[in-house]
Amino acid sequence: MTRKTKDILESLTAAQLKQMLAVKERADELAAAKKDLASQLAKVEKEIAQLLGGAAAPAPKKKAAKKKAAKKSTGKKRGRPPKAAVEAKGSAKKPTKQTTKTATRTKAPAGARLEDVVVQVIKAGGGKLAFPEILSTITSQKLYTSKSKNFDNVLRRTISTSKKVTRVSRGVYSAK
Repeated sequence: MTRKTKDILESLTAAQLKQMLAVKERADELAAAKKDLASQLAKVEKEIAQLLGGAAAPAPKKKAAKKKAAKKSTGKKRGRPPKAAVEAKGSAKKPTKQTTKTATRTKAPAGARLEDVVVQVIKAGGGKLAFPEILSTITSQKLYTSKSKNFDNVLRRTISTSKKVTRVSRGVYSAK
């Protein structure tokens, strides 16, 4: 024993030592009871699983296992749908309105930045365009490809942070 431990033990009274010993014994008893109950619970779960034919297997201990089980049960996959599913959905969409200005616009070069495409669309549209017209032109003529589920949000963000595009009025933009 170290000197510090020896000093502490010497400073305790007999009543305090007895109380500490009783607490230690009670903690050991409870730990043993916990172990017994855990083994009994495992036996009960095993018996339930056997009776129900494995339908009610014990719950997985890891969260990742729960997520995989939930994903398998729903049957839906996350991420981009297969190309055939997208084409099937696309055929049911209403055609977008095109103004006479949109028919004369040219395609952007491959790999062009969205900001440059927006500037090109605005200039071809007469200098001022509303956001819905910019969006419909870019999407209908496929001037820019994006993997985003909400391309309109990407476009809004690009226009609002662009130094090449200025806001003329609410929802109307012009190129510098």
